This record gives sequence, C-alpha cells and structure tokens, in this order.
Amino acid sequence: MHPTSTPHRFALLLAAVFALASADAQPVAVDLHPAAWLPEAGAELAFSQGADVPRGALTVRHGGAVLRGVDFADGTIDFDIREEPDNGGIPGLWFHRRDAQVAENVYLRTDAGCPASIECVQYAPVAHGNVQWDVYPEFQAAAPVHATGWNHVRLVISGRRMQVFVNAQAAPSLVVGQLEGDAAAGGLQLWGDATYANLVLAPGAVAGLDPRPQPDPDAGDPNFLREWRLAPVGQLARGQSVALVDEPASPQDWPALSAERKGFVNLGRSHGTTLGTPDLAWLHSDVEADKDQVRRVSLGWAREVWVFVNGKPVFVAQNAYYPPSARKGLGRMDLGDGSFNLPLRAGHNDIELAISDDLQSSHHYGWGFVWRFDQTTGLRLPPAPSGM
Repeated sequence: MHPTSTPHRFALLLAAVFALASADAQPVAVDLHPAAWLPEAGAELAFSQGADVPRGALTVRHGGAVLRGVDFADGTIDFDIREEPDNGGIPGLWFHRRDAQVAENVYLRTDAGCPASIECVQYAPVAHGNVQWDVYPEFQAAAPVHATGWNHVRLVISGRRMQVFVNAQAAPSLVVGQLEGDAAAGGLQLWGDATYANLVLAPGAVAGLDPRPQPDPDAGDPNFLREWRLAPVGQLARGQSVALVDEPASPQDWPALSAERKGFVNLGRSHGTTLGTPDLAWLHSDVEADKDQVRRVSLGWAREVWVFVNGKPVFVAQNAYYPPSARKGLGRMDLGDGSFNLPLRAGHNDIELAISDDLQSSHHYGWGFVWRFDQTTGLRLPPAPSGM
C-alpha cells in the first residue's frame, strides 16, 4: 500500500492541477494516491502499486472517488479498469462533474458476452442525481471488452461531442453526437466497484473532433407532440393506479415543458428522487382537429403511464425493468414501446398524461416520454413558447 502522503507525491499532484489549468497543457499521468482523491457517498478506497501500475491503482467500493482540484472541459482521458464479471455496480468514469447531481457518465457492462452485446459500453448523463441510462438507448454499443482482467478506455471529448475507444481499437466503439449533461466542464470521479489505474488527462487534445453537436434527425418532424404543461411533481405508492380525478387543478396555470432532442419530454433532468417511493407527474397538452378522427400514437416511456383524452382513459401501460418480463423491448424508452388509437373530436381536445418513474426497484433513473402521431394532417399542435 502507498503511504498516506509524501511531499514528493503531493508535489506531483499540484503539478498536475496547474497543468490542467494551462491553455497549452501536456498529458498528465495522475497519481492514484490518497492525497489526490476524495471518497464520495460513503465509498471505501484502497491504494496499491505494481510494475504495471507505476502511479498506483485505486480500488473503489460502495461509491465513488473524486479527483481533487481538477476542472476538465475538452480533451482526452485514458484509464484502465478491472472489474468482476457481471458487476451490477456498472463501474466507470464521471466527467464534467458539477456535483453529485450533474455529470456525464461512461461505463462498461463487463460479462462474457460483452463483445457481441449492444449494451457493452454505454454513456448516460447524470441529471438531478440519477444516471439517465434508460431514456438514452441510442448511447450504447458493442465493444472488444475483456470479461476478466484490465480494459483500457479512451474518451475524446470536444464541446458537445464524445468518442469512446476500448482496448486500443482504431475506430470508436461509441460515438455520442450530443452530450446531454448540464455542465460543459467539471470534475472527474471514478465510480463503482472496480480497480482503476493508468489515468492520463490530456486537456485540449481532441483529435480534430468537431465540438458542435450533430443535428437532431427528428428536429423537422412535425408529428411529435412537443409542448406540454407540467403540474407540481408528487409521489405514488408502488402498485397504486391513478384516475383523472387525481389530476391537480388548473392545468392552464402549470409551467410549460418543451421536448428536447428526439422529441423527448424529459422530466428527469430537473425532477424526481433517486430512491424510495416512485415519483408521479401530470402533464397537459392541447390538440385542435379539423374534424372527428382517430389518430395512431406511438409512445416511448419510462416507467408507467396513463393517458386520457377529453376526460376518458385511452392507454395504460408499464415499462418496468424488474422482472425482465415487465420490459418493453430492452426496458428502455423507445418509440417502439407501445402504441394506441387516440380519438379526437372536431375542435379542441384536452390530453392528460400521468407518468411515474417506478422501475420496480429501490432506485429511480431516467424519467420521461416521447409522443409521436402517425401523421398530423388536419391537426394543429401547440406551438413552442415564444423565444425558443
């Protein structure tokens, strides 16, 4: 084990911090040493050394370890990770970490079938304290991950984009066209039960990666219902259903909530708890129809949803993760989760939607939905608020 502190190692730590603050910084090999790391969320940290880990190795259990004094924006991050197969803790690295509420998260799902699994390497933003893995199924890919022993991960971060390389592959396994977290710079955290080593930071080294986000392929699609009003968020006991009489009063006074990229009505960015009783939100929208008609709606959601139109229920469904039989597809938010007929009358139509974040476990993660009509000819959807 390393000693708890030495003047030499602490000087190296300070040199790394000053290097990160420099505009023309060179790559910095970070000491995995007690003076450099802050245990987070009750984590247990153990430090070791060996010929293959010249600056030490850090084993994290039951939480995370935050690198002290670092504010990282764009550049390259290299690290090695060794974890147990089928580790339910999903270890990895948080970057752009503002605090325990806001960060970006890259992690491996190491098991024997990983190289062929589209869930092998994943990215998810951390919003409102929750890892939003279940509402971004597009941010996952197969990768040449070893089921046992060390894996090497390289992140190239430039503005709103990121590429993830695993085990010295020539092409990225995972390409993230837009980082979805709320911070453009921040700290670094090693999170989850694993051993980490050979952490190297290269601020500003982006390998020519364009910092601009890739265009939203759904931005011009007129069939998404993007504008809603959101009631004050409450809670719902597990197993309890809702009825329209449970809706809070005065939806016309609720604040507006607009869909994000891909038509995603994102509740988890600013609402919800991490543990305990599931959260419940009510949302209201309006649709004008030129005549009586029935439209087909595709809905993706996490986790349980109730839909009403003009005072009548039209759709109730669950997309829980546990047990596996309760999942729609992979158990993540996707427009293929479900569909239903929506009867509309000529003129004004009131649409109410209630949604909980009940994963059927003690944790809550991503929370929200995407709503798309089969077509909107003869319909008038609410416009975006002025200034957007």
